[in-house]
Amino acid sequence: MANNELAIRFTEETYATKADVSRELGLTLVDNIWSNILKYRSTYYRYLSLKSIDKNQLMVCYCQSLSGTLNNMDAKLLKQMGDYIKLNRMNGDLSHFEDMCVIKSLGYIAEKNHIEISESRLRSLIQGDLHDFSLDKRIFKRYADSLIFIRDNYSRTIDIDFLADMYSVFTENPELTSFYRTSEDKNPLNRVLIDRIYSSAPVYLIEPLMNQLFLFISTSTLTSVVKSIIAYYFVNYVRPFPQNNEEIAMLLMKAVLANGSLSEFGAFVPLENLLVLNQDGFSKVCIEVQKTNDLTYFINYILKAMDSSLEDIADIKAMHTSEILRNDFYKEETPVAPVVEPAPAPTPVQTVVIEQPAPAPATPAPQQVVVQIQPVAAPTPAPAPAPATEPQSAPAPMSHELAFTQIPQVLDEKAAARLEEHLLEMDPALKKGEARFYARHCTMHMNYTIQQYKKALGCAYETARTSMEHLVELHYYEKAQIKNKFVYTPIKK
Repeated sequence: MANNELAIRFTEETYATKADVSRELGLTLVDNIWSNILKYRSTYYRYLSLKSIDKNQLMVCYCQSLSGTLNNMDAKLLKQMGDYIKLNRMNGDLSHFEDMCVIKSLGYIAEKNHIEISESRLRSLIQGDLHDFSLDKRIFKRYADSLIFIRDNYSRTIDIDFLADMYSVFTENPELTSFYRTSEDKNPLNRVLIDRIYSSAPVYLIEPLMNQLFLFISTSTLTSVVKSIIAYYFVNYVRPFPQNNEEIAMLLMKAVLANGSLSEFGAFVPLENLLVLNQDGFSKVCIEVQKTNDLTYFINYILKAMDSSLEDIADIKAMHTSEILRNDFYKEETPVAPVVEPAPAPTPVQTVVIEQPAPAPATPAPQQVVVQIQPVAAPTPAPAPAPATEPQSAPAPMSHELAFTQIPQVLDEKAAARLEEHLLEMDPALKKGEARFYARHCTMHMNYTIQQYKKALGCAYETARTSMEHLVELHYYEKAQIKNKFVYTPIKK
C-alpha cells in the first residue's frame, strides 16, 4: 500500500525521475520503489510511431495529472483563438494585433541570439523598412516572414515539401536543392559507446527520422498541443539543419498548432520564450528522455513554460486596447470639426399702437392699447446685384449629376468567397492569401497596389510584394509602373 502511494505521489503529484525519487526520499537504493512506480505508469503508457536513433519506441504516459493539464491548455488556447477570430480585419485591428505578437516573438529571438535591437526598430522591420539593416539582424526579417508563411499556409499538409518551403523562406533562398545537414556533428558525446547521449543524429539517419516525424504528425490522433511539443523535441533531437535548428524547431511547432486546432492564430502565439529557457534545465530534460524514451518529462516541462506564453498574449491584448499604443502604430487623421452655422438673431417684437376713439363726450380721453405681435420672419432680401455694363443671366441651378454614369460592379462577400474557393481548387499553385485578395480585387481595368494587398490581408509589406509578384507570374495580373510605384491590373481569365 505504501509503495502504491509513492507510485501515485511520484507520478501524479510530480512526474519524478529515478534520481528525483532517491533525493526526495533520502535513499541511495530505490530500485524496488522505482519498479512499482514504473508498474503504475505502464497502465497509462501510449506508444508512438516515433523511434529514437537507437530504434527504441518513444512513449507518453497519459496519467491523470498530464491529461488534466493538457485539457486545461487546450481550453486556454481555444479561448485565445476565439478572441483572435473576433478581431476586425477591415479596420486594422487584426493586423495591429498580429504585428504586436510578431514583435513579442522577435524580442525572444533577439534575446536567444544575444542581439541588441529596439522595439521601435522591430516595428519598422515588420512594416517593410530594411534601411541600414545589417546581416546579423536579417534573422528577424527571415523569422517574421516565416511566421507569415505559416499563417498563410496553415491548412497545408506538414510534410517534407512544407518544411522545404518554410526553410527556403527562413533562409531567403528560393532555389534550394537540398537542405538537410551533410556533415557530422563533432560533439564528443556522439563518440561514446555505452549509454550514449546523442547531441544530434548521424547524417545517414536524418531523412528517415524526419520522415517518421511527418508520418506521426499526419496520422497520430493525439491533440495538436501534444504533437507540436513532440515535434519541437524531435527536431532539437535530430538537429537536421546546418544551423538555426532551434528556430526551425519552434517554427515547426507553431505550424503543427496552426494545422491542428488553432488555424492562423497558431503562427502568432509567442512560444519563443521556450528558446530562452534555462539551458541546463532544458538539456537535463532532453537527456532524461533519451535515457528512458519517455516524452512525458519533456511535455510537462514545456507545458509549464507555455503558461507564460499565454500571459504574454494577455499583455498584448491589454496593450492592443490602449489608445496610446494604437496611435504608436497607426497615425490617425485629425478629425475636422463640423461647421456650425450661427443661430439666427431673434426677430424683434413689433409694437403697434391702435388708437380707439372715445365713445361719448363723457368718457375719458382716447386710450392707447398696446398689442405685441410676433411676426413671421420674412425672408432676407437678396443683395442688390452689382452694377454691370452688360445684363447678366440668372445662375443655373446646382447639378447633382455624377461624373460616373455607372458604378463599377463588385462581388459581394458571398460570391467572392465562392470565387476564392473555386480558384484554390482550379489552380494548386495559388496560395490561400493570394486567392482571397484576387477574388475581391479582380475588376477589369482597375489598378491595384501592394499596399492594398498588405491592408486587405493584414500582412507585412514584403509578403504582400511577393504575393503580388506571384500573381503576375500566374497571369492573374499585369504589372506596370506609374511614376514611382507599381500597379497591378487584372488579366481577363
